[in-house]
Amino acid sequence: MPCRHCHNNHPADSIQRPAVGIERRLIDDLLQAMDRPSAVISDIAVGSHFIGVRADENGSACTGLASALGAAPTANERMMMDKMIGKPLHSAAEWLKQPGAFSISLGAAALNAGIIPPQNQPDIEASRIMAEKGKDDETVLVGEFPFTDWLRQQVKTLYLFELQKVAGRTPPDQWDDILGRCKVLGLTGTTLITRAMASYLKKAPHAHTIIIGPTTPLSPVLFSHGADVLAGCQVVRPEAVFTGIREGMSFRELKKLGIRFIAWSKDSVAS
Repeated sequence: MPCRHCHNNHPADSIQRPAVGIERRLIDDLLQAMDRPSAVISDIAVGSHFIGVRADENGSACTGLASALGAAPTANERMMMDKMIGKPLHSAAEWLKQPGAFSISLGAAALNAGIIPPQNQPDIEASRIMAEKGKDDETVLVGEFPFTDWLRQQVKTLYLFELQKVAGRTPPDQWDDILGRCKVLGLTGTTLITRAMASYLKKAPHAHTIIIGPTTPLSPVLFSHGADVLAGCQVVRPEAVFTGIREGMSFRELKKLGIRFIAWSKDSVAS
């Protein structure tokens, strides 16, 4: 489930920068591990909330989503996007490295389309996982999700990392200290787009970390970078979902059209 934080705290003009440092290394690792980099792009859906990319490889279709974070394509980006139909997924996924906000989100959607979702994983919402893990421990939630108030009642202590001055938020000057000691971290997948995911993973070495939302890459690469659970999603009815994206539907509405949650635990990966 997406968070309000994803739209309020990272306006498009705040992420106009290329990926560098540890964020670039994380992106490079994700791109290198794509399962279907050569799948051919057949459709790109753009809406006010989400971007979707569809591709085909050897008769098998694949679909990926990412939050648009309120970004709209520039004239040049729209022209480049039109030219991507018929091109391999990796060429669009490389846009994750670019400075433009829309380019980054499109790259994230293409990356997700190029990842084969894990099979036979439970359809569990991230809030339930965090509630169980945090019932006796300090818990950090990055972004104000719809389940924030409920989660606060379930865990020992909830710290809300939110840039907007909402009720119950933790002052930003305390964030690094809390990350260093917290035992549970819920992290929105859109931090990949806002160039913050690798930093959060590094700053919370003792936390059981759950990456949440439709932008979350369901890639084992994230386990090697410190994630414990990937709470992402799989598009099961792409035609209906892409229509909903173009109509500007929310994630809650899109889920009803054909999206299922996937909670993939690091513990379930065969050694």
